[in-house]
Amino acid sequence: MQPPTISVIVPVRNEDPDSLNKLTDLANLEGIAEVVIVNCSDQHSTTDKLKELQSKFNSLKVINSEIAGRAHQMNQGEAVASGSILWFIHADTSVPESSAESILKSISTEKPWGRFDIRFDNPSARMKLVAFAINLRSGVTWVCSGDQAIFLLRSQFHKMGGFPNIPLLEDIALTKKLRREAQAIRIRTPVTTSARRWETHGYLRTIFLMWLIRFLFWVGVSPATLARLYR
Repeated sequence: MQPPTISVIVPVRNEDPDSLNKLTDLANLEGIAEVVIVNCSDQHSTTDKLKELQSKFNSLKVINSEIAGRAHQMNQGEAVASGSILWFIHADTSVPESSAESILKSISTEKPWGRFDIRFDNPSARMKLVAFAINLRSGVTWVCSGDQAIFLLRSQFHKMGGFPNIPLLEDIALTKKLRREAQAIRIRTPVTTSARRWETHGYLRTIFLMWLIRFLFWVGVSPATLARLYR
């Protein structure tokens, strides 16, 4: 039997070129077979930066997507990935050095999926409280968002039918299906994600909007309508 391997899949759209340098940290992680970057950018600076990084790291694989949307991009990335474990990471998320090792130690056919706790790159008390609430919610409900670096066996991903092709909350929809199969693995060593949206739109407004969107999704409002509200 071949040992398990991890394919990291990162959807990218019009990212700040400097922020893409953290992709090299993923490429250097012990236990990572490849990093598949699915690029749907219309900015030359993003595309040029990805070409530069790909030329320096053999484990970085950049593919282009003509259809914007994380769900489509991540499904497209899975289609070309080679690993038996899929690890979906947002471009603005950084992971600890031990993260791949933690996945390999914890995942199994009995526990086929999981996620990380998060913290924000803004160390303020307010953002620490937000991170605490997110981690607590996911620990209780086993429903996770994409910035929590969801990972799962490739076979389980296929069993779930991949990410639903919706413009928003594809991560929530997938993990709701996954939790019916097994409890999520919780890796408490946190990944670090951007607080940019919270800082730009305001803490209270962002909290209210996110809970409103989840409630409306739960009562059946279409993801397309919710995506317009989110933007």
